[in-house]
Amino acid sequence: MQTGFSFTDALAFGFRKPHVDYVQRRAAYVVTIRTGNVAMVGSGRQRFLPGGGALPEEAAEMTVAREVREELGREVRLLRKVGEAIQYFYSRDDNRHYEMLAVFFVGEFTNRLPNEVGEHSLQWLPIAEASLVCFHECHAWAIRQFNEVTQQIVGPLPSPDESGCFAS
Repeated sequence: MQTGFSFTDALAFGFRKPHVDYVQRRAAYVVTIRTGNVAMVGSGRQRFLPGGGALPEEAAEMTVAREVREELGREVRLLRKVGEAIQYFYSRDDNRHYEMLAVFFVGEFTNRLPNEVGEHSLQWLPIAEASLVCFHECHAWAIRQFNEVTQQIVGPLPSPDESGCFAS
């Protein structure tokens, strides 16, 4: 079953400013945490979970798979949905205000794709640090949600190898 972008019960981060035009942006991201480290892309205080903007009519799961291929040159296995959130933000890069409708999944990286070079490098940051450097507050929320639920259900998880993949 593929996940659509329906946000009737989603949490909102940031706020909608009056008299400002917002561009609606659908997006989907994967939260991967292993031994207390979160998979992130970006640099400085511009860190993001792997994932990104959806194409028209693209299901959330397909968005994550495509974005992880483009960003990291890897495949991803999505295990379950974490939740949905709305993030209001301003992008200096394109001088626009956005209302981002984001879906978050728990997942793991499976294979590095041959002959694929990602646009970003994968970074594993400690959970506490990752939560502080997320560009979007909703990404920090998704990390906290994943970490709390996963530790209650499965306990400690295995570490990734040097390439960020996990043994099967």
